[in-house]
Amino acid sequence: MHIWKLGALVLLASITSVHAQHRQDTIASDTLKRKNVEEVRVDGNVTLKNLKEQAYNINVIDAKMLYNSSLDINQALNRTTGVRIREDGGLGSAFNFSLNGFTGRQVKFFMDGLPMDNFGSSLTLNNLPTTMAERIEIYKGVLPVSLGADALGGAVNIVTRKNANYLDASYGFGSFNTHKASVNGAYTNAANGFTVRANAFYNYSDNNYRVRVRPVDLTTGQLMEEQTVRRFHDSYQSIGAQVDVGVTDRSYADHLLFGAILSENDRDIQTGVTMQQVFGGRTSNSNSIIPTLKYKKTDLFVENLDLTLFSAYNITTNNFIDTTRLRYNWLQETVPTTAAEVFRSQLKNRDKELLTTANLAYQLDQHQSLSLNYLLTDFRRQSSDVENPNDPTFLMPQGLRKQNLGLAWQTTYERFTATAFGKLFLLDAKSFENVSRNNVPEYAPTNISRTNGGYGAAISYFFRDDLQAKASYERTYRLPEAIELLGDGLFVRRNSNLRPERSDNLNIGALYTVLSEGTHRLNLEGNFIFRNAKDYIRQDQQQSQPVDRQFINVGNVRTVGAEAEIRYGWNNRLFATVNATYQHITDRTEFLVSENLTGVTRTPNLNFGYRIPNMPYFFGNANLGARFEPLGNDRDVLNVNYNINFVERYYLTPNQLGLNNTDIIPRQVSHDITADMAFGQGKYVIAAECRNLLNSELFDNYLLQKPGRSFFLKLRYFITK
Repeated sequence: MHIWKLGALVLLASITSVHAQHRQDTIASDTLKRKNVEEVRVDGNVTLKNLKEQAYNINVIDAKMLYNSSLDINQALNRTTGVRIREDGGLGSAFNFSLNGFTGRQVKFFMDGLPMDNFGSSLTLNNLPTTMAERIEIYKGVLPVSLGADALGGAVNIVTRKNANYLDASYGFGSFNTHKASVNGAYTNAANGFTVRANAFYNYSDNNYRVRVRPVDLTTGQLMEEQTVRRFHDSYQSIGAQVDVGVTDRSYADHLLFGAILSENDRDIQTGVTMQQVFGGRTSNSNSIIPTLKYKKTDLFVENLDLTLFSAYNITTNNFIDTTRLRYNWLQETVPTTAAEVFRSQLKNRDKELLTTANLAYQLDQHQSLSLNYLLTDFRRQSSDVENPNDPTFLMPQGLRKQNLGLAWQTTYERFTATAFGKLFLLDAKSFENVSRNNVPEYAPTNISRTNGGYGAAISYFFRDDLQAKASYERTYRLPEAIELLGDGLFVRRNSNLRPERSDNLNIGALYTVLSEGTHRLNLEGNFIFRNAKDYIRQDQQQSQPVDRQFINVGNVRTVGAEAEIRYGWNNRLFATVNATYQHITDRTEFLVSENLTGVTRTPNLNFGYRIPNMPYFFGNANLGARFEPLGNDRDVLNVNYNINFVERYYLTPNQLGLNNTDIIPRQVSHDITADMAFGQGKYVIAAECRNLLNSELFDNYLLQKPGRSFFLKLRYFITK
């Protein structure tokens, strides 16, 4: 049985229970419904307010405000300060997440505090619908020890919905034959605490949008005149389900939930790293089975001692297929090849990973508390390829174990909060390298062992009720991940010599509430950021080898920047937000050092003092929204939103080398407009959306073109007790 079928059956059983429980709830009085809604809003606002008042530099997205849109979590994050997400194309395409200059694995992702490092390509932020989240927390720079991560410059934590009883289902369709569906639900028996929580999603798109390219003449190898064509081999499909079953609000557990996450995807591969190389037969797919355990207990054994435990065992299979004996161009013309489009392969990576994180928190007295966190990740990989079954590298060890330990002390008074912490990072990895001194490969196993310690502090002070200042500093390390050390066997080469990254992170910020009462609300927030990273790990990509990548240490990188946001609201009817981010990211490596059989060579780094290429340095967003009540009640609401995204032009190669560098990603401005209307006391919602309203040409990594104007229609059904 396919994994998605199993997930669908489990989810269907859960949702059926939820729907039966709610059948009577839907006929409750309008007064009771409004009361519940108001209570949820108050509780939610308190949570968001408390998070923002922490000493950490943190942004919080209230996901409930996005439930009627077609945005996935990636797109929601792309509208916040400091975040820039660069995608290789349309729905399901590979993406690069950047937070205050740190990218990729330097930023960690969590779901309810559980690391998502190796959940597979079907469980990434561009697959997950916002309807599964209660809120999204973005930590910039310094992280609380409770997350337990070895992040270099920040983290994103998706907090899933904890509603006791509800059902939320939606389906949408739009341009490029795009379809998105999601179902979320929960049932809780107040008498015995029995709880079921479930969510599922499905995404599909042909991604056959038009692009402007110069096709290659397959006979001469020369570039033709520029023309507009449709992408023809770029479809994407993903499906996933998450189910938790257990008890809540018992004497022995706030919650004890056993569950599973099931997912799979199929993706056509249209291009290499640039638009010049196009494929017509390469594909990849992934599937994951992840059993989970979630446990939380306040006042464990003694008063004021709280325990939180998350554990998962991740079983993921990734397949890469290149068996088409043809070579394509953008006009879908072909010429025969001897083996495949690039090299013949049906590589299969079977990854298994144990994830466990535990956090103990103890309230010493009214003003002081301690927190201790431990995180273990144990990763193992086994590879095979029917096209090359005797590859000796498949017999070599591939695995790594990471352990992180954190201890924090916090003191809190009416206007002042401070925390100091220390962290310990341990890495043990097994890999291999080619030790041959001739053209005949000879592989030998390698063992890597690293121990690093970090520390930091964060403070927050309210000068007045409406003015808060924050400052935080951290020296932290990030241990290399499996994809960086081991590669993936096809697109990414291994590098067993990678060293951990180290960074000194400093944040200074302020939040000022100009107007907090009455008709007008006005909030200002600004932050200064400083990052000084050593042994910076970066994906090395040669445009002459568009499918061959490797992660390398590039020395020292410094980031100095600032971000600001203004939020305005009028009479709970009109809302406006403007944010901007500037980050000056420079290469501070003065000399490049290489080792070979003849010794150590030091050469001057021609990029010293210049900006890191292919990295946006100035970008921002503006949003204007309006709320109407055409039917005269606060449940049947019409919302209209207009959003502008701006990215200043930047170079994708070192701009100081050579004359008249034309490797430029131009300035980009995109406009999106959405409208949604609720009916039947908020149970039914219809939403319409137009992205890239002006059909602007938008690009990301190495001038990969993104979709033009698109439309999307979404239908949603929601009930709650």
